Parts: sequence; C-alpha cells; structure tokens
Amino acid sequence: MRIKRVAAAMGLLGAAGIGTHAYRLARADAAPIVQTAEISRGDIIDAVATTGTVQAVTTVQVGSQASGNISRLGADFNSIVHKGQMLATLDPSLFEAEVEQARANLNQTRANLTRAQSDLEQMNVQLVDARQNTRGRASSQ
Repeated sequence: MRIKRVAAAMGLLGAAGIGTHAYRLARADAAPIVQTAEISRGDIIDAVATTGTVQAVTTVQVGSQASGNISRLGADFNSIVHKGQMLATLDPSLFEAEVEQARANLNQTRANLTRAQSDLEQMNVQLVDARQNTRGRASSQ
C-alpha cells in the first residue's frame, strides 16, 4: 500500500515537472530577427507583411427612418465620408405618389364638405317652405 502511494506521488511529481518544463518552453521569447544593411541614399520603401483581419479605425452605424429604392449612392462601403455629405438619395416617385394621393383625398373631402353644405342649405329652404305652407294652411282655415 505504501509503495502505491510513493509511486503515485512520484508520478504526480513527474507530471508536474513535465508540465512546468513545457510551460517554460512555450513562454520562452524567441530572439527577434534583425536585418542590417549599409547606409545608402534612395527612395524610402516600406513593406508590411501581415496576416489577420483588417479592422476600420472608426466604425459608424448609420440608420434611416425612410425606406425605398436608392436612386443615387454617395458613399461606398468603407469609404471616407465627411460631415454633411449626402450618403444616399431615395427614388422620390413613391413619395410623390403618396403626396398626390393625399391631395386627391383632400380635394375629395372638400367636395364632400361643399356637397354637405349645399344639402344643408337645401334642407333649410325646405324647412322654411314647410313652415310657410303650414302657416298658410292654418290661416286659411
């Protein structure tokens, strides 16, 4: 029983030692690769080679409360925009149709009002006529 405990402890210590050694190897910083050259005159050429995803410096969320077909686009994806710049123009034909429909509804309502006023005047004339006819009949009897 004691041998099993000692063997288990030795196994744990061995595993811990292997884990520590592997951790130190993974954490060891590799020496940087340095390229040297003689000083010379010429154009400055800078080349950068990298991998990964390119991220925008500033990302702006643009929202809209109007919907429709875009007739002109003033900015493209990831293009630089400035304050006050027109980003997109919507096709106005749908909005113009809505305005014309609203104007037609307004004219229809005005016509209905004029007709109702005319009907009211006609009813008032009929009321006056009916009152005069009932007075005339009452006075002739």
